[in-house]
Amino acid sequence: MRTLRFSVDLQKIRHDPNCDFSGLVSGTAGYLKASFKFSKEWSGMVKVAEFRKYLCSEPISVPIINNECAVPAEVTDGKAWNVKVVGKRGNTILPTGNCKVEQEG
Repeated sequence: MRTLRFSVDLQKIRHDPNCDFSGLVSGTAGYLKASFKFSKEWSGMVKVAEFRKYLCSEPISVPIINNECAVPAEVTDGKAWNVKVVGKRGNTILPTGNCKVEQEG
């Protein structure tokens, strides 16, 4: 399994600069995992990753457990996919922007 690491600071999500995102191939299924490093504002929140094949498509929501989740195969069959995180604690909802992940083939 390959882990793609993301950094989440307040409402910004980006590729972890110490993680290699190169060589991802479209059509991968059951192999990719997303790992998130959160800033302190996210402490105590229930977190969900929302994956989209296209920005205008319906998201596929995956619970983040222990700061990790699987990347759903439904989004990996194209040239790119997007991920964002939404956190909730009580009445507080904290979404990030989108982060694009590009693939080959």
